[in-house]
Amino acid sequence: MTAEYWFLLPVGCTIAVLAMSSGVSAGNFWVPVYLLWARFDGPLAFWMTLATMVCGYGSGVVRNLRQGTIHRGFIVQYLPLTIPAAIVGGYLSPFIDVSWLILLFGVFVFAYGARMLAQSRGLHATPPTAAAGLPWGIGVLGGVLYGLITVGLGELMLPRMLADRKLSRPAEAVGSAVLIIFVTSVAAALVRLNRPFVNALLEHRTALLSAILFAGPGVILGGQLGPMLARRLNARALRLYVAILLLLVGVLMLVRFSLTAGFLTNRA
Repeated sequence: MTAEYWFLLPVGCTIAVLAMSSGVSAGNFWVPVYLLWARFDGPLAFWMTLATMVCGYGSGVVRNLRQGTIHRGFIVQYLPLTIPAAIVGGYLSPFIDVSWLILLFGVFVFAYGARMLAQSRGLHATPPTAAAGLPWGIGVLGGVLYGLITVGLGELMLPRMLADRKLSRPAEAVGSAVLIIFVTSVAAALVRLNRPFVNALLEHRTALLSAILFAGPGVILGGQLGPMLARRLNARALRLYVAILLLLVGVLMLVRFSLTAGFLTNRA
């Protein structure tokens, strides 16, 4: 193992803080990092994203449990839906061209982030039932998207959670999303571990171990800091924060679409 991937330590900490403090999927940030910066092949970048997220979200779950920022009602409501949906998405992923799905979801997330930003700035009022939606629909769609492209779950769940009248404090919505994404990440990662993929991992084990050696401690540290930041934000500040991150995520998804569609070439 070498220090070639040292930059993943500060990058990992930063990404984990953003994800754990907002409930937005860390996969939005990790996929471009592993594809463009670390120069991993697509399948390896995807699995490294899941493995890194398991470390970071695991740390975030521990912090949220300690500070009491997990809403049990959300866990019971969503987990029975997201886990099987993510497993289905993981099984379907080798047979589906996900590039156009990434484009559509990127446009949707960007538009939704713009809408949340306008609402948080008071440009138009938010109806009491806004973002309510159907929990089962959000859970199933978010889980399938997560199994396919490692994003979509937090982006769909969090706005609805923040609009729930049973929520006592906004940090509980973020903490619950973190726990749900963590468990769903484990399920999605296990589905990907078929024999050809395991062989590819073994072939590149030196580079992967070198990367996780730095990314792992970074996301574990960020997983502790992120929930502490979320607990300090009031509802209005958290909505504004999430809206800005959704706009950033939308841009990153469009970049990811360019990569998967072959519009950008990897550097030699």
